[in-house]
Amino acid sequence: MPNAKDVSWDTETYKIMLVGSYGTGKSTFAASWFTGDKPGFVFDFDDRIRSYAGKDFEYDTFPMTWKGWVEFEKTLLRVKKEVLEENKYSVIVVDSTTTMTDLAMERALQLDPKRSETNGPLWNIHSQMVKNLVEGRLRQISKDLPCDIIVIAHIDIKTDRKTGEVLSIAPLLTGQLSEKIPGYFDEVYYTTTRRKDNKTVYLLQTVPIGNTKARSVLSGKERRLPDFIGNSYDEIMKHLMKEREGKEVKKVKK
Repeated sequence: MPNAKDVSWDTETYKIMLVGSYGTGKSTFAASWFTGDKPGFVFDFDDRIRSYAGKDFEYDTFPMTWKGWVEFEKTLLRVKKEVLEENKYSVIVVDSTTTMTDLAMERALQLDPKRSETNGPLWNIHSQMVKNLVEGRLRQISKDLPCDIIVIAHIDIKTDRKTGEVLSIAPLLTGQLSEKIPGYFDEVYYTTTRRKDNKTVYLLQTVPIGNTKARSVLSGKERRLPDFIGNSYDEIMKHLMKEREGKEVKKVKK
């Protein structure tokens, strides 16, 4: 019988959600996440595989039609089988939920041909279908695949139209998924940039600040990770394994 005494940050797989604006290093972080000799896999919804150039990542892209969603579901079944039966991939990346959601809408419009007076979606119908499609597949990826998972989401900043006050900062997802989906992940990092010595520095925010809801189970009450950390796998490992600084860092799983 498993015992919680045997569970620690270096015995479990990592489930990470990245939230940030365009150009803040989300795909760059995912491309840095190598934990061994096995390749990674990218569900490349955004057609941004150039960010992974030169790295050992297999990938699939999907056309922006309802058939693209069907192709994605077939690919997910194949990848799931390869992970479960062959232990093939070290990390699975979803890049990103924004275009994934757009693709789900194409599928919803194909499944239900009803349209509004302007020939657009019926939001009470199609948005609920999109929510179910996206939530179901993200749950499958985050819960069913026993490997590291990185899901990339763009940021949604909601403001009061009259005052300009920021009301919320969350992942750009349909409806309540912006609150629900982050709950699937132990690590929710917000990507950001700063200027230092006339250079742009790419960082991960690991704690909630203001309206953002970053968090890190890895950091824990011991605060293994700083509030802002360099945007790479190596930076995270350096802080998690302080006693091994200066040596080659590799994640070892039981």
